Amino acid sequence: MALLGVPTRKVRIAVQTSLFALWVALIYATHYPMQSAIAKTIPVSLFLRIDPLVMTVVMGGMRVGVTILLLGFVTLAVSLILGRVFCGWVCPLGALFDFTSWVMSFFKLRHFGPSPKWYRAKFYILGAILIFAIFGSFSPLIGLDPVVLLTRVAAAVLQPFGRSSVPLQWSVGENPKYLGYFISYSSLFLFIGIMFYTTKVSRIWCRTACPLGAYLATTSRYSMLRRETAQCIHCNICSANCPTGAIDFKNAEVYTESECVKCFVCSDVCPVDANFFAIRSPFQANDQHGQVVELDRRAFVANTVATLATAPLMRLEAGTPGSSKHLLRPPMSREESDFLTSCIRCGECMKACPTGTLKPSGLENGLRSLWTPVMTPLEAPCKEGCNACSVACPTDAILKYKIEDKYKFKAGTAVFNAASCISYTEGKFCSECVRVCPTNAIEFKKGWEPNPENQHKWGVAMVGSEEIAPTGLTPTRPLHVKLEACVGCGACENSCNQIVFGTPAMTTTSQGRATPTSFIESLKNS
Repeated sequence: MALLGVPTRKVRIAVQTSLFALWVALIYATHYPMQSAIAKTIPVSLFLRIDPLVMTVVMGGMRVGVTILLLGFVTLAVSLILGRVFCGWVCPLGALFDFTSWVMSFFKLRHFGPSPKWYRAKFYILGAILIFAIFGSFSPLIGLDPVVLLTRVAAAVLQPFGRSSVPLQWSVGENPKYLGYFISYSSLFLFIGIMFYTTKVSRIWCRTACPLGAYLATTSRYSMLRRETAQCIHCNICSANCPTGAIDFKNAEVYTESECVKCFVCSDVCPVDANFFAIRSPFQANDQHGQVVELDRRAFVANTVATLATAPLMRLEAGTPGSSKHLLRPPMSREESDFLTSCIRCGECMKACPTGTLKPSGLENGLRSLWTPVMTPLEAPCKEGCNACSVACPTDAILKYKIEDKYKFKAGTAVFNAASCISYTEGKFCSECVRVCPTNAIEFKKGWEPNPENQHKWGVAMVGSEEIAPTGLTPTRPLHVKLEACVGCGACENSCNQIVFGTPAMTTTSQGRATPTSFIESLKNS
């Protein structure tokens, strides 16, 4: 079988290799300041945006359309016509599987064969994910989506090697909190396990556990691009080389369309050119040569009941007492309920964050918040003039915004505690919190300063020497945080934490999240 004189399998390999290279380039480009040529030209989250399972889960859970995910309909439309071409031509994890198969074949190691009896598991996983979406609940099973899984591995584990300011021994920060190490490295361990098992059975993930594969298999049940075997001599070479076990081992003329990823290996290895693909009427698609996957009725009912019983638990938001006060989301995030529904836990925002303040949440913020991004001011502040997390987010859980609009709405509010401030407890001049604040949100009382001639734009000395004020004088010291001006970036808390022994005098809270600030208007009036 050929396309424009070139064997179709070679065309597929060329397309698959090019798209995998594009995925790698986009992953690499997902970092501040998002100014590379490829990041300016192509959305860095393109592969997640064209993922129809991501589209269905997010839009179904929120009950609204999300514009940037509408490309998922294109993938679905192609699957309805051509079958699971996404799995065989586009999926980056599928490309890794095929590369593994090539290496195995090079060393003459057999790893093809029939699918295990539990290959229907992926359909039950898909059913559970869709039921969770109907209830608007977070489904941890979305992490089994191949594009989400690979992106998460790159974001949580590989990113530290590209960000020198973050120590390599902990991939996403110094403070993993509850189950932090587990949730970050579980994706890596799962990926390693998948690749190891793939050396035993080709594309084992596609065959048994991939929910995206099950989704596309369902939509491609009546696809029009079908395998033809008019001159088959029943040598079973195609059965032995099919990477997904779609071709029956007893009768090579029979195959399961929903398991076929249109890799065209069968056409390439057929000694008599009896395997080829042609467009057929969808009403005649499943004839005597086309099988369909039949699910066990009892298993389907049991899976549905178990999922319905579990769905309410996935809406639990209660965590450690008082944790909601310090639950800081990235700037311009959706309202909490919509954010938890639309966030697919892919880790793109964490990978893009230049300071590393975004970390995956553990169980301290409740089960429903598991793996969602939270800001950790004690480790790093949210960088001024940065919107990398917004650009990287594939589902608009973090809304798109221009850099100049970053401080229109609050991410939270800092609270000042004079009992921990060294200008009160030790009489030292500091005012570091005032200098690092990007919005002049800290009200202060002018007093003694060691270098009064060199002033910061907010009206305090440029450099804090931590010198003790002379007897009878009080240093310049903070009074309170202006609620309407503070944006909750965490810069004051981070700087204070580097100076004060013990609890910082500045603590960033979630108070006022998503409410307008006065900073933008003050700039216009100045």
